[in-house]
Formats: sequence, structure tokens, C-alpha cells
Amino acid sequence: MKKLYTLSIALLSAVTFGQSITITKVVDGTLPIEGCTGSGASNPKFVELYISGTLDLFGYRVQTESNGAANEGAIAWNDGLFLSALGEVTDAFVYLVNLPQANEGQTQLEEIGVFLEMYPEIPTNKIIFSTYAPNMNGNDAIRVAQYNGDNLVAVIDQFGNPLDVSGSQDFAAAWAYQDSYVARNNGSTANGGNFDVQSFTYGGNGSLANLSCADFETAVAIGTYSILSSDKFDAISGLTVYPNPLSGNTLTIASDSNVEKNVAVYDVLGKQVLNTKTVNGTINAQGLTAGVYILKITEEGKTATKKLVVK
Repeated sequence: MKKLYTLSIALLSAVTFGQSITITKVVDGTLPIEGCTGSGASNPKFVELYISGTLDLFGYRVQTESNGAANEGAIAWNDGLFLSALGEVTDAFVYLVNLPQANEGQTQLEEIGVFLEMYPEIPTNKIIFSTYAPNMNGNDAIRVAQYNGDNLVAVIDQFGNPLDVSGSQDFAAAWAYQDSYVARNNGSTANGGNFDVQSFTYGGNGSLANLSCADFETAVAIGTYSILSSDKFDAISGLTVYPNPLSGNTLTIASDSNVEKNVAVYDVLGKQVLNTKTVNGTINAQGLTAGVYILKITEEGKTATKKLVVK
């Protein structure tokens, strides 16, 4: 089974790491509801969010605008799923899983077992199973919004633009995901409702069709988003970091200029765990526990990053 968190070799995003909610995956599943050996092919439907910082989710909702709108006045977001059941969340992924209803209107609770069978590594207190979770069919826009009662306070993040879709069978939009998925690009953060199609990577319509559970899990890897990006900083000439992996307490950071450098160290979720300056080209890394980190190194106005493994 996959690990929940993975890391690309990355550079630090230009935005600050504050409190926010980011839509990181939208999935229109193609698997049977009864389990991997069952029949049917339309589950799971779920949304992955990343909560950065510590945030009480009371008053926040995830809403859907189904099948598009002809103009701004026709856009109709549903009441959505309230996120208050998740309580206070700190630097974590959460998952909103749609529970389909049977023909007689009863909730099909089998979906709980199927999703947990697929992704057993997710803590159950980071999942909401609900008929109010987005029941998307591949061309529905989704947003995270903050409310005070029934009054909209702010749109935090949005995926999709309802004005790009003319009806339930229109999957021509660049962001459509019928029987497929979309994933937020690393370093792309919450957009305040100003959706940018370039902020996501798209599986393409039909990319999940006829997959086994194992292939589905590989295609839809969870927890892969990072607030670290890969294209924000100039390189520092001759930069070297050693030893790497690090097994002791002293890390050497050298470059062609050999001037003092500021070094910030971040874990894989973007939390700063160390901020220091080099002394004779070294830093004291005694406080770093075993794991993977990103070093943000600044020298004379130029910034570069390196991945560091601590044993």
C-alpha cells in the first residue's frame, strides 16, 4: 500500500504557509461499490483537501455547481457538505467521500468499506462519508467556501468554471474529468474562487475506465500534493550540500562564492523546522529527526533548494 505522503524534489512556493484549504484531488471513480470483486463502475467519488496551518472547520463547506451555467446569473451552487465534523485540523489531508443512495432512497453504506479497503492508511477522523459530499459526474465545478450561517463570507478555493459547461453531457472543457481525476499541481495554492486551469494536472476523460482496484490506487495516489513548487528560484552557482543523507549533526553547505548563507529547513508539509545561518560553511542539524526535508538556501539575493535526507 502506498504511503500517505510523498515528495517531489521541489522548490519552496513563493506564497507563505498560512491557514488555508486547498482542493488537491477530485475523483470520479470507476469501481464497484460492493468491493473490488463486485460489479458496476462508478465509485468512489471523492474530493481530497489539504488543510495548511491549524484551522477550525466550523462554518466551512464544500459545494458543487452541477452541469454548468449559461451565464453568471444562472450559476447555482448547492448547499454543500459542512466540514464542521472534522473539527480542528492541522497540516493534514482530509477526504470527502460521496455515499450513493439506492433506488429506494437508502444510503449505500458499502461505500465506506470500499474506500477504506482502497486507502486503509487514511485516519478515519480525516474522512467524511456523506450523501452531501460532491456527487460529481466529470463536469461539475467544486468550491470550498466559508459561511456565517447562510451568508457567504468568502470563497477559499475553486476547481472548475461553470461557464465552461453547457449541460450534463458536455465534457469538452479542458478541466473535465469524466471517469477520471484531477490533481493539484505542487506549489499551486488556494485561488479564492479564481480558477486557473493550469493549476491542475488532468487524467483525461475515461482514464480510469476498466481499471482494477490496484491500478486505480496507482493512478489516484493520495496525499501527494505539496505546497512546495519546482520553478520559483534562481540557482546558486556551485551549490553543494553534504553529507546527504545526513547521519550526524553537522551539515556542510558550500558554493562558489563561499559567503554566509541563510538556511531554512522545511518538512514535507511545508512547516519550517529550522532557520539559521551558516558558520564556516556548516550548520548544526542536531534538532532534525529522521526523515525527508527541503533546504531553502539564500545567498546574496539568490535562492535555491535541495532535498535533504536525515537518517
